[in-house]
Amino acid sequence: VGRAAARLGCHRNTVFNRLRRLERLTARSLSRPRELVDLVLALDVLRLSSAPP
Repeated sequence: VGRAAARLGCHRNTVFNRLRRLERLTARSLSRPRELVDLVLALDVLRLSSAPP
């Protein structure tokens, strides 16, 4: 979280809050490996589908 905060230019508590909000909005837990994989794959699909050809 500390490295992510440094790269994003925000406080580490902000990163924690955003991760908690992501869990709440998606009804997924980032501490469960299977659910984490689901979220990562969904983000990859979103990123790839919005990429220019």
